[in-house]
Amino acid sequence: MPNILHSAMTGADLHEPKGASGANANTVYVFDGGGNGTAQKVTRDQLTGDASNGTINLLTFEFEDISSAASRWIVCPFAGDIQKIWSVLDGAITGANCGFTFEIGGTAVTDAAITITQSGSAAGDVDSSTPTAAKTLTAGQPIEITSDGGSTGAKSCTFTFEITPS
Repeated sequence: MPNILHSAMTGADLHEPKGASGANANTVYVFDGGGNGTAQKVTRDQLTGDASNGTINLLTFEFEDISSAASRWIVCPFAGDIQKIWSVLDGAITGANCGFTFEIGGTAVTDAAITITQSGSAAGDVDSSTPTAAKTLTAGQPIEITSDGGSTGAKSCTFTFEITPS
């Protein structure tokens, strides 16, 4: 049989890795660094970087009538760090922009403010912020969402918080 490079194989010549026929479903081949490996579920300890938390949890909150200056709260039932805050508008606002700030335990979340621009606003408009500090929550701690009430038009806005559990 002639030698064939793996890079030159196509179609029926391709094959699964060794041990694939006996591997459990929903497992991956994990190399051990010594030329071997096993099919297994990946554990949290095997991941690095931002993926080490294994998940992002989402919290959503509907803020009714963003054109009224007010604070509203949502409780976070787990500990973690806010990675991103999204807003989606339910309809056009008028008069002026509407600004939102976010606090945890009376401390402003750094770089979290969102401004919803009234000019050209419409249902489905999405804005976001990426907090950089003062964004850590303990289980059961509320997030305060404050509208400056700058706009007119009594529209609601839904906020989604992406939170990496700790």
